Amino acid sequence: MGGLSYTIDVGTLVLLHGGLRMPLAAATSLAFVTVLAVNFGLNRAFVFRSDALAGPAFAKYLVLVGLNYCATVATVTGLTALGMAYVAAKTTSTLVNAVVNYAAFRWWVFRPPGARSPRSTGRPAPDRVP
Repeated sequence: MGGLSYTIDVGTLVLLHGGLRMPLAAATSLAFVTVLAVNFGLNRAFVFRSDALAGPAFAKYLVLVGLNYCATVATVTGLTALGMAYVAAKTTSTLVNAVVNYAAFRWWVFRPPGARSPRSTGRPAPDRVP
């Protein structure tokens, strides 16, 4: 899904900026927002086959996008400050974010309401008497 999302992101950017001559900042922003919606929809429908409510799941997804942005900036700037080439730092950040995102998508974003946790036995917790 990541490769397809990247292709849609860059393709939209090229269409808007290169083809329609939209200003670069506006084209980049619109491409980014477009790919967020597409990525969410494709992951929800095909990767995780989620029946979680779309609204709450999308809100969680947006929180994750914000966290990813902060993690990416911190990782890329931090690793380059330590001497790593920026492309290598960006690649490292992307790989780490991909693993974290998969786990977050699976167990938080697309988890249906009322689903038991992976550690749950399915039995109610015993009452504790003081």
